[in-house]
Amino acid sequence: MKKPIDTSVEFQETIKKMQALEKDTIKNAEKIINKTDNALVKMTMEMVRHDSEKHKLIQQMILDSILKEPIHLSPDELNDISDILNKHADIESESIALVEQAYKSAELFTTRYLLSLLIADEVKHHGLINQLNELKRASIPTSVSARYHGQITRPPSEIKRAMSKNI
Repeated sequence: MKKPIDTSVEFQETIKKMQALEKDTIKNAEKIINKTDNALVKMTMEMVRHDSEKHKLIQQMILDSILKEPIHLSPDELNDISDILNKHADIESESIALVEQAYKSAELFTTRYLLSLLIADEVKHHGLINQLNELKRASIPTSVSARYHGQITRPPSEIKRAMSKNI
């Protein structure tokens, strides 16, 4: 029986290299934040820093799920929060619609730039909620064995996001 590539040393080393790059990104973003007085540049670099910190946490979760304890998520766990997930998806959809409306009417470059950042984040949030809902509908475990046994066949990047085509 073939082991998933995720369990290979090479794969794990790749994740660790990604973590090191995120650490460098955080340090570089902090240097820029400390060097500039421009509020727009500072805010943008704060966002980059924050995202890189999140990426490190995700990467660590990947390593922990391989080396320590696999991630388990049952359909029942998602069903327990189904109504809240659906409400959250509705809120995200409404947020996207409002931000897109503001973006279309905005005339100033900086306003449009900031609104475009909001649109990207709101679409990402909506996609994350939809991915959780897709897992719920799939009625499968999300451990390493689920992918290995062919129960999870598409990577998250291929899961269709309902709102992503509107941008």
